[in-house]
Amino acid sequence: MKILYYFENKPTLMDQWQTYHFFSELNSYGVEIVVFSPLIFESFSEANLALLDFLKENKVDLFMTPYNEDKIFISTLIAIDKLNIAKLLICFDNLVVPFEHKTVCSYFDLVWLTSKETEYLFQQWGANTIFLPYAANPSLFKPLKISEINKVCFIGTPYGSRVNTLNMLVEKNIQVDLYSNFLKSKSLPSIKSNPSMLDYLGPFFNLARFSYGRKIIKGALKQKLLRTSNLAVDNENITFKSPVPLPELGAVYSSYSLSLSSTAARNTGVLKKPLNIINLRSFEIPMAGGLQICPYTDELASYFKEDEEILFYHSSEELIEKSNYYLAEDNFDLRQKIKIAARLRAETDHSWSARFECVFNRLDIHFPRETFNG
Repeated sequence: MKILYYFENKPTLMDQWQTYHFFSELNSYGVEIVVFSPLIFESFSEANLALLDFLKENKVDLFMTPYNEDKIFISTLIAIDKLNIAKLLICFDNLVVPFEHKTVCSYFDLVWLTSKETEYLFQQWGANTIFLPYAANPSLFKPLKISEINKVCFIGTPYGSRVNTLNMLVEKNIQVDLYSNFLKSKSLPSIKSNPSMLDYLGPFFNLARFSYGRKIIKGALKQKLLRTSNLAVDNENITFKSPVPLPELGAVYSSYSLSLSSTAARNTGVLKKPLNIINLRSFEIPMAGGLQICPYTDELASYFKEDEEILFYHSSEELIEKSNYYLAEDNFDLRQKIKIAARLRAETDHSWSARFECVFNRLDIHFPRETFNG
C-alpha cells in the first residue's frame, strides 16, 4: 500500500513528531508513506501542478494532507478525484482552529478529526468525518527495565495552569523533574515583533464564532487578569532538566514513578470548567509503560480504566493525596501493575496502525494489519 502525503515536513518538532509516530509504524505493516513537500517548489501553484503529474504517473492508494485550500488547491482535489484516488484530510487541531478547513473539507472523501467537539461544524460544511484521537507508536515508546526514579516528571512548557499544578506539587514537598527549556528561554533576550491589528482580529473572529472558541477567549482574558504566579524556580523540590528529544521520550516516561499529564486547551486551565483536549502525551505515557496522572476527563476515562491503567484527580487536594500515595516506596508493586496494564491497553487499542485501520475501513481500502508483525 502506498500513501502520498502532501506535507511540508519541516525540521521542526511540530512536523517531525509525525515521522516518529506513525510513518515508521505504518511502514512496519507494509504501508509506504511518500512525502510530497510543496517547499521544494517556488510556489504552491507549481507544487500543485507537479503533484498532479506525480499522481498520474504513480500508483497511489491514498492521498492525504493536513492543509487547506491555500496550499492544496480545490481544483487539484477535483482533479485527484477524477484519478479515483481516495482523499483524506487530517485535522490535528480541529478543536481550536476548525475554521481553518471550512472551505476545503467537503472536497475530501474523509476528514479525520482528533477532537469530537467541533465535528458538528464540519458536518454542517458538508464533510464526511471520522473522529479518532491521537495515538502512540509501540515500537518508539517501549517500556524499559531500568531503575525507577521515584519522582514526578513533566515534559513540556510550563505555562498557565501547568505552572499552578507544578507549584502545588513542589510546595507540598513532592519532588518534580521538569524537562523543558524554561530556564534557558528566560535568560535569552526577547525578540519583539510588531503584529498588526489583523494578526489579532482574524484568530479572534474565528474563535468567537463557536462556543469552544469563546471559552478559549474567556480563558485568555482571565489569564491576563489573574496574572498567574510564576513557576517556583527556587524551590528545592523542582529540578530542571534539558528538553527530551522525540526518540528518547519513551525512556523518560518509562523510568519515572509518576508522569504528570495536562489536558487543558490553551489558557482554559484557569477556568472552573477547562476545555479539555486529549493530546499526544495522553497516549505516549501509557504506551511507554509510564504511570500517567492527570485531571479527570470523560473522554480520557473512556480510553483508560481509572486507578487500573491511569490515575485521575478531581481537585488539587486529590492531586497531592494521590501523588504522595503512589510515590510511596511500599507501593512499587502497585505502580508496576498499573504501568503494565497501561501499556497493554495502549498497545491493544491506541496504536497508530489501529487508528489508520479505522480510516482505511471507512475508505474501503484493504489493510491486512493482522498479517504483519508490528
